[in-house]
Amino acid sequence: MALLAARCPRGAHHLIFTYAHDIDLALCAALLRRQAASIGLIGSATKWARFFKRLTAMGLDPAPITCPIGDKALGKTPAAIAHGTVTALLANVARKVPA
Repeated sequence: MALLAARCPRGAHHLIFTYAHDIDLALCAALLRRQAASIGLIGSATKWARFFKRLTAMGLDPAPITCPIGDKALGKTPAAIAHGTVTALLANVARKVPA
């Protein structure tokens, strides 16, 4: 998967939904190297602290990453995370589209 991420368009937006932290970290690193515009990552504050430290140690700027994605007020179920994430993405698009 990280090999594919290393070939993605520069400046693209990405959401990471995998089953393993090591895959998530490899994808984050590959996407940061491709100058991703944004990266959304499912996770906890603890996971994000670990990833932030590891990515920084790799010489990468983790600023484009949002972790955890979603809206905490909506809950932690997959449906709540999806709802919060889509709402945030649509709001971001609406801010960038001229009226």
